[in-house]
Amino acid sequence: MLNLILRTIPGLTLALVVLISPARAQPASCILGAFTLPLLGGSGDAPLLPATMQGKPVALYYSTTVDGLYGGDITPYAGEDTNTRTSLLLDGVKGDDYSIFKPERLKLGDLELGSPGMVRLNAFPARFIGLRPVIGVIGPSFFAKLSVLLDLPHGVFALIRFSDDASCKTARADFLGAGEAAFPLDTQDRARIPLNGIERAVMLDPNRAINTLPRAWAAASASDGSPDRNKPATVQAVLPITGAPGIADTSFHLEDGTESPETDRDISHSGECDRAPPAAGLGLEFFERHVVLFDYPKNTVYFLPSRHRREDAGSALRFPHRLQNLGPNIMTPSFSGWPLTPIYPAMVGRTQPF
Repeated sequence: MLNLILRTIPGLTLALVVLISPARAQPASCILGAFTLPLLGGSGDAPLLPATMQGKPVALYYSTTVDGLYGGDITPYAGEDTNTRTSLLLDGVKGDDYSIFKPERLKLGDLELGSPGMVRLNAFPARFIGLRPVIGVIGPSFFAKLSVLLDLPHGVFALIRFSDDASCKTARADFLGAGEAAFPLDTQDRARIPLNGIERAVMLDPNRAINTLPRAWAAASASDGSPDRNKPATVQAVLPITGAPGIADTSFHLEDGTESPETDRDISHSGECDRAPPAAGLGLEFFERHVVLFDYPKNTVYFLPSRHRREDAGSALRFPHRLQNLGPNIMTPSFSGWPLTPIYPAMVGRTQPF
């Protein structure tokens, strides 16, 4: 099994190294580089990344349902209004006239993001994690050529560059180790998961508090995909996930409609509704019990159940919204220091499995 060793180093950065057991050995070169950060917050909080803007400590939500960088007023951090406007979809609702700002200098830990375009949202919720203001939300489009590890049980966020060499075909699965389950991602980064023997598209959203499922899906069987009308209505259901015994007992909250139960209106918007958000989703309650690896280059997601839990209580900090920029492509970051820093050699640290 491949196990993480985590060791704190300056700059709130963690060194990511691997140990390879004889049972699932692979060339060490299968992982070309990695960059890790400690997740801020505690139990009940969505992923929060430590960052700096113009050298000042801030925090960013990490969300799988936004396509770039969004936030509130960053003028206190020398954020510059580009005098460019854009349109976007917010929870399926189209809105116009959103300002695009440029931060002076944005960093995740020691990783330079440069000055990427940041869409300013109306009434972005003012939150703090410790003394750090939560000034925005960042999505996986920044890391589309990398694998992203969300390890909420251990409080770790990591970017990993795997080799495409033929000898490294199983590197992602071997990285997590025995008990992992892999599922394909569709074009909207939803996992294609067999539920009751029927493959379904399921959102993966750690900013959504609970796991949700349309009630009709819970009652459907693989015979014809139709719900059993004689089955009494329930609030929750445990569905078998084919081919994934470790996550087969996942519990879902059942919904009659398609609207997410926790989509709030902290952020004002107007316009026509494009489509209601899908109700099928694995939320924070799932991510807090699993190590999740998004392999975007291979369009695959991996789950590994974890017995670990975050010990500190959180403050229910989440950003339960979907955002899609419809205007100019200003989301391409100006990275420096790529490729990622090489893996550090094995050092004293935590060696127990997930």
